[in-house]
Amino acid sequence: MRILQNLTRSELDAYTKQPTAKKLRDKTVQDGVFIPSGDKDAAAVYVAGRQKVSGTAGEGWQDAVEISSDGYALKTQERETEAAAVCSYTRIGDSGRYRLQFANTAMINRAVKQGYVTIEGQRVDLSDEVKKQLLAAGKEIDGVRKQISTHNFLLHEAAYAQQSRDAMQEEGEKMSRVMMTVSRIMHGRKVSPADEKELMEFNKDLYAMAKNAAALERHRHKHDAEDDKISAENERARERAAEPKDYSVEETPMPNMTTEMTVDLEGELPQIDEVAAVIRE
Repeated sequence: MRILQNLTRSELDAYTKQPTAKKLRDKTVQDGVFIPSGDKDAAAVYVAGRQKVSGTAGEGWQDAVEISSDGYALKTQERETEAAAVCSYTRIGDSGRYRLQFANTAMINRAVKQGYVTIEGQRVDLSDEVKKQLLAAGKEIDGVRKQISTHNFLLHEAAYAQQSRDAMQEEGEKMSRVMMTVSRIMHGRKVSPADEKELMEFNKDLYAMAKNAAALERHRHKHDAEDDKISAENERARERAAEPKDYSVEETPMPNMTTEMTVDLEGELPQIDEVAAVIRE
């Protein structure tokens, strides 16, 4: 058994965060204290040595990781950074008043959880009433954003439904034209080249069947104005179907909303007021 000693917390974190455990294993092999399996004397010597170093002889020894002074400094810095990251703030003119802004409810929840904010290195504790106001303002903003998101979603759904209806209607009208063209060809009536092309692109087998049937009927019918009229109407219908259609929607823009709080640091104790949801242009 190897026991790794004299390892700081930051070093331990660095090793354990590696993609594999190889570096930690190498560190253990290099710096660890080796105690043969079953060697109670060697284990007793190591435990006695650790108790002597830590000044805890007689109290029993437990596994522990020593954190260096650099590790403590890093941990303190992390806590200070986290405390400062819950909001942003700006000074109001040349006064000792500051306007704090919470961009989202996650920041509000973090501030409420830790119970204070930091302004210019000074800690400002949040009372229960202030916490309640912050949470209420954040909830109000979330409600507005949810309403706008739902509204915009419904606009897109309506546009999609209209697009689907138009496509089905155009397909139905095309089917009707094609079947009429088939009937006209089979009965020896005259159809325009555009009508024939539409039928051929729609179904080649149906087109061939109609042309074969037309060979038997062509001599029975003569050209009349009704054929030209039908072909002209079909052409206008195809032109309407080919016209570009706009299914875009005009979304309601999401407002720039933040939860804001004013803090006065001019007195002996910080004074908090004006907690509210604010819309910024």
